[in-house]
Parts: sequence; structure tokens; C-alpha cells
Amino acid sequence: MTVQEQVSTGLDRPAFVRTLDFLHELGLLSAAEMQEVLSVLEPDFPFATALREASSVHVHSKVEDTRTLPHDRILEAGGRPESQVDGYVKYRFDGGLNMIFSSINISEDDLLPGEPMPDLPAMDHKGIDLRRDTEAVRAAFGAVPELALGQGWRHVPQGGEGQPVYCCHTEVEGKHWVYPPQTGAHTRPIEFAVGDLQIHDAKMGCDLRPIDPAHPRAAEARAALSACAAAHAEGEEAAAEPAAGSSYYERADLAHFADMGAHAKPLMDRFWAYYNATFAVDGALTKREKALIALAVAHAKQCPYCIDAYSNSCLDNGATVEQMHEAVHCAAALGAGIDLVHGVQMQNALRARGAM
Repeated sequence: MTVQEQVSTGLDRPAFVRTLDFLHELGLLSAAEMQEVLSVLEPDFPFATALREASSVHVHSKVEDTRTLPHDRILEAGGRPESQVDGYVKYRFDGGLNMIFSSINISEDDLLPGEPMPDLPAMDHKGIDLRRDTEAVRAAFGAVPELALGQGWRHVPQGGEGQPVYCCHTEVEGKHWVYPPQTGAHTRPIEFAVGDLQIHDAKMGCDLRPIDPAHPRAAEARAALSACAAAHAEGEEAAAEPAAGSSYYERADLAHFADMGAHAKPLMDRFWAYYNATFAVDGALTKREKALIALAVAHAKQCPYCIDAYSNSCLDNGATVEQMHEAVHCAAALGAGIDLVHGVQMQNALRARGAM
């Protein structure tokens, strides 16, 4: 295929090939995964209209541990880290191909107990990044569900209509996820993300990649997540009553937590240093144990922002749903004990009056 025969886009196919060859040489992508990535540039790619409007393409690969990646070699080859946190790193390469590596839970599949895991590294999905705010981009994004249906692909929407999609420290306006048929050039899901990519200093939680609707345990995964969402919604409703005309909890507000340092930066810097030294590394307590403690405290303090953040942090650090619920019950039981033990003060007052 000549360059003229490929899909007409601003993406640079020869640069894609160079980057993919390099990643294959490092053992981070298989030959089959390389070909699957390049197949998005073929004229018969089912979503070529969206690709023509893409600012970049990304590949998300699961690895054992992002800390053991050959970061020096990736930097020498021109990889530029765009977002890097514990268990997650994204590198931008020339030509429009970005590479994401993660060793944390990124999909609903990851939360299914007993689900077989692929040999790592393994490509989880490919992504088409629609960053520009133009009518053509909006139209291409909006056409994805119908195109998927016409080609026999399965589709799951995520976010949109004022609800952003969060992933670690990033935020986009909305996503379409499509899942390929059993036969063909594609084996992994494809993500279409629309809107400007916002990168935050603080972790925003993670809207996990939806499970393939054709997965044999899809109903189990969706039911479990729906139950968690319902419980979370009930908790928010029971939280402190908002003042008239205001909203106590808007999830999007979590993105602005770092703004608290705008007028007191030295103090906020010291807070983040203390906070990260406490939660970001294993110590006498593991990060998982610390996240469970934080989740319990978040419920005791009735902070919906922290409940949101540490529900995700617990999952990211390997805590089970049962452990998380038990931590919340510990907080509730201790709260009841605290209320009861203060009854001793009441009894002291009654004795002082001779009432008992």
C-alpha cells in the first residue's frame, strides 16, 4: 500500500511504523498487536471518517509494573511523558502515536474475581483522540454508534452531556467504546474520546473501560457496578443538606481541588508533600491498607469527594469489594461506639443531680 492509498489524515504512517518497531524490539508489543494498530490507517477501517479528524491515536497496554519499564530507552527514542503517576504512564511520540502503559485496574473486566488474565504485556485497547472542537469532529464522533451497528461492532457510550469521563489524572468530554466482531483485523476494543484532554495534578478517579457487552460475565459486572453506584448515590443523598441554590457535591468539582493552592501555594505544596509521602508509597502499611483506612475515614467524615477518590484508589491498589465494605462497617461501628461512650457524661450529670 502506498502512502496515498492510506486513509487521508494528518497522522504519519512511517512514524507509526518506526515507533511500533521500536516498541516491538523492547518486547512491549507483539507483531500481531503492531499490525492491529496499523490497521486503523487502512482505507477499509470501519471508522475512517473519525480517524480523518483524529489529532492522535493511542495504544493502551497492560504491564506487570510500570516502574520496571525501560524508561531511559523510551526517552532516548523520542518518547515524551505526558502524564505519569503510580501505575500509569503515557508517552507521546512524533507522528501522532501515543503509548500508554498501566499496571493498575483500567477496565471493568479487571474487577471480575477469577477472570483469567492475559500474559503481560498485552494491549488492552486502541484509542482515537478527537481533540479539536469543530463541527466535523463532532459529526464524526456522533456517527460512531451507527457505524458500529452497521459493521456488526458492539457499542457502549461513556460520559457526555455534561458528565466528563475521568481516567487517573485526566479528563475528557465523552467517549464511545466499540468492540469488534470475532473475525477480522481487530481483536481489542477501540476508544473514541472527544474534547480537549485535561490533565490534573490530583487523581480524578477512574471511569473504567466498560466491559464488552458480549462478554459472558458482562451482566455480572454491570450488576455489581450498578449496585455500587446506587449505594454511592444513596450516601450522597443522605449527606449534609445543601444551602438553597447550591449543590454540596458535584463530581466535576474534584478536578478543582488543586485550585485550593492558588492563593496559598507554599502551604498547599507542603500539604501535597505530606499527603503523597503518606499515601503514594508502601511503608509499615501497604498502599492498599492505607487506601482502606482513608475510605473508612472518608465515610466517618462524610466527605463524598474522598469517598469517590478512595473507592477508586482502593480498587487501583488491589482491595476487594468485600474489604471496602468491611472498612466502612468498621467506621460505622466505631461511630456507634463513640456515641454510646459519651453516654457516660450523661450518667455523670444524672448522678450529680441524684437522679441515679
